[in-house]
Amino acid sequence: MTSANISTTETGPFLAAPGRTRHWMNWLFADKGRMFWILQIAGWLGFFMLHVLSVSTFVAGRSSDALLYSVASSLIGFLTTSILARPVYRFARRQGPVLLLFIALSSTILMAFAMSAMKAQTFGILFGNAWMGMRGEAIGTSNFLLLLIPDVPVNLFLLGSWAGFYFGINYYLNLRNETERAILSARLADQAQLKMLRYQLNPHFLFNTLNAISTLVLEQDGKHANKMLSQLSSFLRYSLDSDPLQKTSLAEEIHALELYLEIEKTRFADRLKVTFDIDDEARGARVPSLILQPAIENAIKYAIAKMETGGEITIVAKRKGAKLYMQVCDNGPYAPDNPSALMRKTTAGVGLLNMRDRLAHLYQDNCRFKISKLEPQGLCVSLTIPFETRG
Repeated sequence: MTSANISTTETGPFLAAPGRTRHWMNWLFADKGRMFWILQIAGWLGFFMLHVLSVSTFVAGRSSDALLYSVASSLIGFLTTSILARPVYRFARRQGPVLLLFIALSSTILMAFAMSAMKAQTFGILFGNAWMGMRGEAIGTSNFLLLLIPDVPVNLFLLGSWAGFYFGINYYLNLRNETERAILSARLADQAQLKMLRYQLNPHFLFNTLNAISTLVLEQDGKHANKMLSQLSSFLRYSLDSDPLQKTSLAEEIHALELYLEIEKTRFADRLKVTFDIDDEARGARVPSLILQPAIENAIKYAIAKMETGGEITIVAKRKGAKLYMQVCDNGPYAPDNPSALMRKTTAGVGLLNMRDRLAHLYQDNCRFKISKLEPQGLCVSLTIPFETRG
């Protein structure tokens, strides 16, 4: 699953489990009907084995009748839970807590009596009814329902355990579905936020560029006007074609910034000097597309544009171990004494807030963003992210 594509061909609640385990567990839990019958059959087969090894052998020894009684007891439980308990509990799940509890308890008690009656009849057929007579003499009654009472707790425990698994698994799956939907919604919101942050191209840049082109046209400087239009077209094409949820190489990023800065150089001429200090090793690093552009735009708007001469922007990118260090600095004379105050402004700091928020979305705590004042003058925007390559 990539950050740009949230869909997956595999569904189920165990997406984080190891490979093969995840596959069969997701297959089992992806379809509730299939999951019910697999667990239902497996559970009652387990009960049958336990019944053979304990109850029927203890009561009747190792005989064919004892095996038949184990088969009958397991089959009675299987049919009771499949035909009666499942639809009743399914109806109860759609009710409020009080009604759910009442339906579940009352139906479980009734089904426990029904199971006791069916097992008693089966036992009588296989082993005779003398045991029922002895029980009637022991408790002093011949009422069939009262004779079943000693067997009800065992069946009540059996059905109660089955109900606990049934409600527990269903509520777990519902919780997992809600969690997955919440994660999906949060991921969609994050992606929408990233796209919004990435596509916030400052309209002042377009206005100033088009205004500069218009001036060149009026001055009949068609050569420079055409060059500026080509540069603007190339930069906008890169900006719109690049996916804000994907990363690009730093070399491609520098090329896009050069297009942007060439436009600004046409506007400012000798008032703007640009210096690139990029390590060869750093050029292959993967970075968010146009992540440095807001810092450069901020430097031009609030530093270079206010200087009559000698404006300079320096762009640095270096690898430092497992980190990529990048920096955009200017020599503007109006940098505030407390640069962090820029992040609280709604105009001057909007591009810097954009950078910080994109980094936070993409790298969480594994990044650093810092604004500092240079001496004797200037402002520096620094960011540190993990050093990643295509491989």
